[in-house]
Amino acid sequence: AVVSTQSTGLEFMMSELENNKRRALLSFWIFGLCNNFGYVIMLSAAYDLISKDSTKDDTYCGKRSTGAILLADVLPSLAIKMVAPTFIHRIHYNVKVSGAAILSLASFIMVASSTNFTLILFGVALAALSSGLGEVTFLALTSHFERSVITAWSSGTGFAGILGATLYLAFCLVLSPSQTIYLMIIIPCIELIAYWFILIRPATLNEPPGGFEPLLESEEGESIAVDTKGMESGKCFEMKNTLAKFLTGVMELRYYMGSLFLVYASEYLINQGMFEIMWYKNISWSMKVQYRVYQVVYQVGVTISRSSASLIHFKRIHMFSILQFLNLVLFACEARYQFIPSIWITIVLILYEGLLGGACYVNAFYSIYNEVPAHRREYSLGLASVSDSFGIVIAGILSTFIHNYICKFRLT
Repeated sequence: AVVSTQSTGLEFMMSELENNKRRALLSFWIFGLCNNFGYVIMLSAAYDLISKDSTKDDTYCGKRSTGAILLADVLPSLAIKMVAPTFIHRIHYNVKVSGAAILSLASFIMVASSTNFTLILFGVALAALSSGLGEVTFLALTSHFERSVITAWSSGTGFAGILGATLYLAFCLVLSPSQTIYLMIIIPCIELIAYWFILIRPATLNEPPGGFEPLLESEEGESIAVDTKGMESGKCFEMKNTLAKFLTGVMELRYYMGSLFLVYASEYLINQGMFEIMWYKNISWSMKVQYRVYQVVYQVGVTISRSSASLIHFKRIHMFSILQFLNLVLFACEARYQFIPSIWITIVLILYEGLLGGACYVNAFYSIYNEVPAHRREYSLGLASVSDSFGIVIAGILSTFIHNYICKFRLT
């Protein structure tokens, strides 16, 4: 009877653990979906947003590039990622997740209700703040769960792309862009439901921040705990060690951060510098529809590759960066000389572009999770996320110059 009771208790515990794991996987998939959704919607709507007070000529060149939307959609996110490692660990996950959802909700309302371009950019910036805060929060949160949640998170972020771009394309066939964006306010609500009601949050999330913290490692690889609260010059000491920790982290992750930077800079130069002027006249789709279709196809590629880490894993991710840069050269030549005869060939190339970008992302973070020691894993995952945002910022700046150069070439 005792053995039977013990066996039943063990089976119950295993069942509970398996149930918690399933709920964690579902929750992180939803987190990835919701966190990237606003970002995707803003980029999918970029052509419509710049057209609210800007007209295009017969070369489809206007006074603004969609690169302006891209910069507003990523600069605030990059700023959060740069400064977050110095203080974000002191804020409870409950506050961070709720804050990200509120910012996302405000961004959809602001962009949908505004006709002034400055206010539109402000609304897009709120979406970027939400995405940046959410990414550093949820990537750090993965360190409290099994590594499989990394794949779930990556799959969710990829699916956000295809779902967001497809929904925007579909709803805009029957609704206005503003009405479509209003509908998206349900997304941050789903994010909150997943965190508060689906995820089983471990007790480690309630550990008080600050105090003794492993800021450095000894030469033997052991953590050196530093009690900053008990030191008279604690703040200065902590700042020095934070800087040292940051520089050490960058050096350790330079291969992955460099690869992420190049692949994202290349693909966003394509998406926001080329897509809006890669148009085909002799088909029934308008330029706005063509742009939205490009965004959907790109996101399909990202979704497929970001969901692949559990099936196949690549350690040499620099090859994705090199191939993406070659894609950039090809698309730049097409935008200027328009030598690709069919839009369907362009669509296949865009799908390939998305596959490369998603593969680089998921394999980089999967490798970091596996290779970085457990006590530095949370920090390293958040730090690595800075590199892709920095690449996108560079792309946003350069895309405006590329847009103007190609448009000047076409006009002459």
